[in-house]
Order: sequence, then C-alpha cells, then structure tokens
Amino acid sequence: MASHLAVVLILLLPLAGASADDGGFIRQVTDGRSRAGAGPGLLPEAQFAAFALDPTARHGVTPFSDLTREEFEARLTGVRASGDVQRIVMSGASASQDEVARLPASFDWRDKGAVTGVKMQGACGSCWAFTTTGAVEGANFLATGKLLDLSEQQLVDCDHTCSAVAQNECNNGCAGELMTNAYAYLMKSGGLMEQRAYPYTGVPGPCSFDPAQAAVRVANFTAVPTGDEAQIRAALVRRGPLAVGLNAAFMQTYVGGVSCPLLCPRAWVNHGVLLVGYGARGFAALRLGYRPYWIIKNSWGKQWGEQGYYRLCRGSNVCGVDSMVSAVAVAPAP
Repeated sequence: MASHLAVVLILLLPLAGASADDGGFIRQVTDGRSRAGAGPGLLPEAQFAAFALDPTARHGVTPFSDLTREEFEARLTGVRASGDVQRIVMSGASASQDEVARLPASFDWRDKGAVTGVKMQGACGSCWAFTTTGAVEGANFLATGKLLDLSEQQLVDCDHTCSAVAQNECNNGCAGELMTNAYAYLMKSGGLMEQRAYPYTGVPGPCSFDPAQAAVRVANFTAVPTGDEAQIRAALVRRGPLAVGLNAAFMQTYVGGVSCPLLCPRAWVNHGVLLVGYGARGFAALRLGYRPYWIIKNSWGKQWGEQGYYRLCRGSNVCGVDSMVSAVAVAPAP
C-alpha cells in the first residue's frame, strides 16, 4: 500500500506550481475534466503504452492525461502541413568540419538569457505561433542583447500566409500550420508586436496589428539541413534557438527524463516546438545508460514535463525532430 501511494505522489509532482493563468488555459483544454481518470481519456492506456515504448523517460499523470488522442492532437498540436522546409526555403550556409569539431559538448540558450518563460497555448492549435515567436525572441536577443516577450496573438489573428510551394498550406489561427509561413508574414507585415501590447487570448479575433508598435522586424529565414544533427547543433549555437517540428505522440504523458521512443514515426510531424539547447549525458531510466539529448521548449505551461521543457534523444532523427528545422534573423532597428 505504501509503495502504491509513493507512486501516486511521484506521478502528481509535476502538477504542482501551475500559475493561475495556466490553470485557466488547462481548464479550457480539458473541459474541466478531472485528472483522476474520469471521462473517455487515455490515462491508463497511454501511460502503459508510453512506458512500454519509451522506457528511457518517465511517463505519468499530466494535466492532459484525460484527453483522448483525437482531443490531444486537435487542441495541443498545430502543425497541419507537410512543412518541407527544404523545398520552401533556401538553406543556410553549412558549418565547416572544423566548426563542428569545436562545438561544445553541451549548450543551452537559457543560460545565455535568450529564452523567455514557458508559455501556454491553451485549447488552440497555435504551437506554430509560439515556436515562431520563440525563435524571433532568440534572434532579437542575439542582435540586440534585449529579451522581449513577443505576441503570439498577432500571428493567430493576422497571419493567413500560404506556403510558396503548397498554396493550400495556409496559417489559420487555432487551426494551425507552419512557422516558415509565419516568418514570411512577418517580413511582409512590418514586424511583431510585444506581448504586453497584443496579449494572448487563445481565441482567434480581428487583426489588431499596429505597424507603429512593431518591436522586432524579421530580415530573413533559412532552412537548416535535415538529417544532419551536427549541422543542427552548429546552427543552434551560431544562430540562436531554432524552430522545429516533431511527432508529439509521446508528449501527452511525459513527466521527465530523456525520451527515446522505440516507435515514433518521423513522417507524422504534428507539433511545433523551440530547440534551445542540447546535452551530452542525460541519464535514462531502467539502467539504459546515458543518452545525448535535445532541450526543447514546449508551449503547454510550466506544469507539464520538466517545468515546461522536453528532453528528446538526439542522433537519429527521433520523432522526426530533424525533419523541419528553420532559423530566423531580425532586421536592425530603424
């Protein structure tokens, strides 16, 4: 009995510390459903499957455990298109072998002050907007030394840009789409306002963008070569936090640790996240040794995962994390 109680307490630990704002968005996502397993969600099944197929991470009760798989994908992801950045966007210059050899064993843009706090998208497929603002925030920090909290709501309300390659792949608020479309919108629109001037509501509304209040302007964006994680590490260190897409199948019940799923189709990329760093030796559970990993900022609030972050195995395009990678640069202030 005591051991069962200990397990329950461990699983509930990540739920502590949610802010009042996050709590409202969580109720929006879950329809106020209890995390104790009421409703038609996947709580027992998802935990068992995740444990069996992702034994290096810890899986348990999260604020979203009671959602069905369909609810989870509709409300908490948001990349709805192929997102073939290699066809859509020019690739940036590759790092030389010497530059790759000089990369640090581990790196984290949070330690440099280039990453804003973890945010919460709510029941809105706007991960693409949060990933875009995170990348622009980081690029602006590299250019100016200032960390600004930028507006996702501007993108949700105002950005309906379509892909240059696939005209049916258009950004559409809470219905999702692509970070590269958002970069193109920002280049044309005149920039991105701050969060305090255009706060997030999680619901699409009329566009209220004021070019006179644009805090950051985007100069260009490039694709990072896919399938080469050394080049991705080099781009991350050189250009700042990167926008990436991945398959979020194992994130619903993720509590902590290094996630190395045994089966996570790379082609099913459905969620936009921000790559902020990497590590060399992340301890994996069940005596499976140490794993190199990516450090990923999510947009589901600080009460999810490792204070809002996800550690994912690197080295073999796990969950398609290498498949949709882009970098952005900001324009000098006028």
